[in-house]
Amino acid sequence: MTQITKARKFWLGLMVAMFVLAALPSTADAAQEDLVRFRVENRSDRPITIRLYSQAGPSHTYYMTVDGLTTKSMSPVRGRYDYRLTACGVVVTGTVNLTKPVTWINPQCGDKGGAGTKAVNTQDVGREILKLNKVILVNKTNRDFRIWLEGRYPYTFLLPAGGNTTVSLLKGSYTWSATLCGNEQTGKLSVNNLTKKVFECK
Repeated sequence: MTQITKARKFWLGLMVAMFVLAALPSTADAAQEDLVRFRVENRSDRPITIRLYSQAGPSHTYYMTVDGLTTKSMSPVRGRYDYRLTACGVVVTGTVNLTKPVTWINPQCGDKGGAGTKAVNTQDVGREILKLNKVILVNKTNRDFRIWLEGRYPYTFLLPAGGNTTVSLLKGSYTWSATLCGNEQTGKLSVNNLTKKVFECK
């Protein structure tokens, strides 16, 4: 009789333990709850790359390339991250709060806004992160020439003779240099709300 009672207690205890374990979330479920969706919609025709570095330590680092005119998502561990974004020919850094789902919308280079950019938990990459200005460079000479800009970010552009070239520049002050009409010339260029710069022989 004693052996039967012990056996019943054993099986009863085993069944209770199984019910308790079944009620607890699995390790996979717990890990899944710690992830958050980071969605990137690239409306530019150029690819962009994003690197995320967790502020909580080096164990969580993520990398993603989003081709032009495509949308891609990743699921990093929930938290705050430092980012390094390469887009529109420049590299910018900053921080992003991924304690909740976030969507980045990257417009055409130099543009800002667009459908969906004011939605909840959405960032307009053009307005809030890149902050590029579109500038028309006008070549009023009869020869092609190359111009160099030195400032917040270095640029070089080839301007066709008698033509216009539209470029996207980071806001800031630049020093430009070029060979115009056989002479080396330099000058200052302040890119804030500037929309056009004309180059001609002096």
